[in-house]
Amino acid sequence: MPGFLRAQIFACALAAALPQPALAAQPATLDVKPGQEATFPVTIADGRVTLGPARLGRPGAAQPKDGEIAVSFVRHGLSPYADLTVTEKIASPVDFVATGLIGDIKIDEIVVCGRLDARVAARIGSGAWRVNLNRFAVHSGGAAPAAGEGGLGCM
Repeated sequence: MPGFLRAQIFACALAAALPQPALAAQPATLDVKPGQEATFPVTIADGRVTLGPARLGRPGAAQPKDGEIAVSFVRHGLSPYADLTVTEKIASPVDFVATGLIGDIKIDEIVVCGRLDARVAARIGSGAWRVNLNRFAVHSGGAAPAAGEGGLGCM
């Protein structure tokens, strides 16, 4: 066996034997379909947001309990936009990205800036078959968003 090949085999065996760094866990995501509201518990630890299992229902049917976020997605006839409403009852505001999808094709994407003092109302392209909530981040200041604050650049 040539020396070069022997060295490559040794390097591969050595790399496999060394401890590998843990892969970063993929951020949790959640899908909401038109005419649905998802209410889910949120845990914030070490600056990371962890989602619990979601309860799906009709928009406005249930209010979130302490430690939960509710997100509703409502279309309005032929309007080019649908309403996305977020209510947070947690210790710190949480920002996230809402991605409007038709199948796996992205048609719209917005950043939703979390607030504790009021509901957040946003508009997203109404042609979406579903909205995927992803890239959850905690505001760095823990208060209502200020200019340039937050993990997603919320204003």
